[in-house]
Amino acid sequence: MTLKWTTPLLGLCLGAAMLATAPARAQAQKPVELTFSAWIPHTHVLVANFMIPWGKEVEQATEGRVKVNFLPKPVTNPVGHLDAVRNGLVDLAFISHSYYPGRFDLMKFAILPFSGQSAESTSVASWRIYDKYLREAGEHRGVKLLGLYGHGPGAVFTTDKKVQKVEDFDGLKLRIGGGIQADLARALGFNAVVKPAPESYELMSTGVVDGVLFPPESVASFRLDGVVKNATLFPGGLYADLHGIVMNERAFQRLSPKDQAILLKLSGEHIARMGGKAWGDADVAALQSLKSKNVAFHQASDALVSGVRARTAEFEKSWLEAAKAKGIDGPKLLADYRAELRKLEGTKQ
Repeated sequence: MTLKWTTPLLGLCLGAAMLATAPARAQAQKPVELTFSAWIPHTHVLVANFMIPWGKEVEQATEGRVKVNFLPKPVTNPVGHLDAVRNGLVDLAFISHSYYPGRFDLMKFAILPFSGQSAESTSVASWRIYDKYLREAGEHRGVKLLGLYGHGPGAVFTTDKKVQKVEDFDGLKLRIGGGIQADLARALGFNAVVKPAPESYELMSTGVVDGVLFPPESVASFRLDGVVKNATLFPGGLYADLHGIVMNERAFQRLSPKDQAILLKLSGEHIARMGGKAWGDADVAALQSLKSKNVAFHQASDALVSGVRARTAEFEKSWLEAAKAKGIDGPKLLADYRAELRKLEGTKQ
């Protein structure tokens, strides 16, 4: 028997077919949602001016197929975020390399004293060197490193005591967060009080410590501009810190090849520039605020710089030994890093 396709019958069949495929289309259009845990407030410049805008860029570039959702509260403490990403408790987070002693020794190339003049130059140069020399070293095994960024030149901020010569460090009580700051404490002879950054105001205002080691931005972020009276700035910074945006590897595989490519395009140097600029802009604003509150600024003299260089010379030596042990051409890497900094900063020194 031949079935005659009348108009009503044809309409019923087409309608049934459309209903049958509707769930499949809806499922295909459902975005991949990625959770991001930040262990600093969402009002902090790094989250508000960098991470959240970056997440929106990803969503826009993938036409809504990928969404980055920032959790209202961190899933664990700052140090625990590396494991949280690796184990899939969260899809994305940022880490401070200085919080993991012995884990990211090779990354110390970017945080040595007198390294970079700005957060953006340090961030971009660090990514380029990591990508060229250290990607295969495997220090970020277990997670996917999407990008690096760092803060501007670290300085000394104190209440009444001034740091104008290297001997002024002797016996000084400074709040630190670990990492290279702990190395500085041993080399320069000051008494380190290891406490979380949010406790800095209480420590300084009550006289428990004489000061802190911070980039200018952090002085403003943690409301220290009301207790800081003196600031000693160093060319290229007394130290730096380097953060990484890390992603769970299984979460990355959940993305389509097209969206993986888009995400990677918005990572790497793009993240370095975004994060570095956000931190650098905040440094500039913080310095202006501190000057308006009559903080006394002291530019490190040649004698102070020389004294610090002498006491911290072991840092570079130790790094070179660690690089050699892992088959890395340390002298070439450092030379290339410093050349990148000069190029980005437009300097000759």
